[in-house]
Amino acid sequence: MAQKQYFLALLLLPATLQATADWQNCRGITNDSERLACYDNYALTLDKQTAPPSVEQQTAAFGLPKQSPAENLQDISSQISRIEKTTHGARIFYLQNEQVWRQVGSSSQPRLNTGDSIMIERGALGSFIMKKQGSNRSLRIKRIK
Repeated sequence: MAQKQYFLALLLLPATLQATADWQNCRGITNDSERLACYDNYALTLDKQTAPPSVEQQTAAFGLPKQSPAENLQDISSQISRIEKTTHGARIFYLQNEQVWRQVGSSSQPRLNTGDSIMIERGALGSFIMKKQGSNRSLRIKRIK
């Protein structure tokens, strides 16, 4: 008897898939087999959405820039809360907004100190530039945290 109900649920599966948009629609189904099939289909949909990308998907996306919620943002402002130097002389900037940026290159300009207000702008080819407020001098940087 259980096999017959399961088979019936499989026959109703395509209709159930079309009729249900999410798990809340499954709750309204009174037939136990149909409701179970609805929940199973919803779980399969979730599995497909959270599965790691396939090799084909990765190949298709190779070389494209990653999508970010901040992709349309052109600049940010903050204050420097701390500056450290690496063993190679590059500066690491800890900002009040909890971001951490590392200097790219060896320039000592602009002179930046703890408490300085800065602006970070998008540069060419995906780079970023830090400027001290009120100064024209800039520094290439890369976000590390």
